[in-house]
Amino acid sequence: MITNNIPATSYFSNLPNEIKISIFKYVEFPSNLSVSCSSWSNISQDQQARAKWIIFWFGKTHALFQAVRLGPTFINTGVVQAIVAEEGVLSRYFLQRLIMHYGKYDPQLIELKISHNTGQTDINRIRDLQQRGQAPWASNLPLPVYIFLLTKAHEEFGNDFYEKGNDMELFHFLTGGPQQISLAPTILEKNKEVIKDLILKKKFAPLPPRPPQGRLPVEEYPAQDGYENNRQLNVVARAILINKELVNWWKQIGYQEICEDVNDLVMQGALLILYPPTPSPAWTKPNTEIVSQKIREFTDLGFQLSYKVIVDIFITFEVRLKDIGEDLVKAFTEAKKDFGKNYLSECLAEIQSRLERNQLTPEMSQKIIDFIMNQNLVEWVAQIQVPPGQN
Repeated sequence: MITNNIPATSYFSNLPNEIKISIFKYVEFPSNLSVSCSSWSNISQDQQARAKWIIFWFGKTHALFQAVRLGPTFINTGVVQAIVAEEGVLSRYFLQRLIMHYGKYDPQLIELKISHNTGQTDINRIRDLQQRGQAPWASNLPLPVYIFLLTKAHEEFGNDFYEKGNDMELFHFLTGGPQQISLAPTILEKNKEVIKDLILKKKFAPLPPRPPQGRLPVEEYPAQDGYENNRQLNVVARAILINKELVNWWKQIGYQEICEDVNDLVMQGALLILYPPTPSPAWTKPNTEIVSQKIREFTDLGFQLSYKVIVDIFITFEVRLKDIGEDLVKAFTEAKKDFGKNYLSECLAEIQSRLERNQLTPEMSQKIIDFIMNQNLVEWVAQIQVPPGQN
């Protein structure tokens, strides 16, 4: 029991380090805690504490990427060793991207290029990051950490570590990326064992998607901030749409965030397959049961039919809503437990949020609102009773 005479901070300061580390990892912004007293400051510098913290907040697969992003004030060889010891994933693709990015930019050369209008696109991207107080990803990685990671890579992958390789491109070709979606399943099936080895043994996984507030005006590969671009995430989402077994392989290596990282692309893609933009003469409109079943196939894997996704779908199919809009709403009602209750409020809130962030034009927002507010549709949704157990 804490008495009035002894400050509560004294009790926390006297806790064993193991308990302090357990507390530390749950603190989203630990900098405030680290300046509260010398005891917590020491914990914030502890390599094991940092490893547990970054894995808890970013997952085993993205832990090393985020540690590199946080820079020299966070990462050192000991932290990397601790992350690996805590089963942080050392991906061959992560290392390939690290090699692409590593090293400082010559500021004098940048200024000379600017004065001669040479390489302006790349310079603009670098300057944009600098203005936001960020160095390009991995450009300021301490040399001992870089050497340690390369050494670890050769130990882990041996002769299969290709420094000049690109596992994202390899995955793109192995999954039939260059082919039409109708031809890709045959190619993926043919290469299934190679893809399985790429994921389970080479630990292939995309780098994390860029946070919404960090969207770049133009996506270049590799992006200066290190995050994965939508184009590359689409490669992953497309492969999942062809073969859902890939999700389970990624989860086996500890990549539990796969559904979250490509959620919107997969859910939209599933409906684009059912309702292709340019239907062939043989195409027939799917009924509501087929659509809701397709949605549940992916929600059963861990994907989410969020209201953000629903609004995205309405926008994608805006010109076809008169024809398929009612079917979409009925399918959403069958596949999403709270849809009838929250349909109007959540969709309108999502639209308003996008308007405020200039992510949606007033004209498009009004079209979607008109569809959502259709009186017959609203009344129909309100009357629907969803069977128990569906979500």
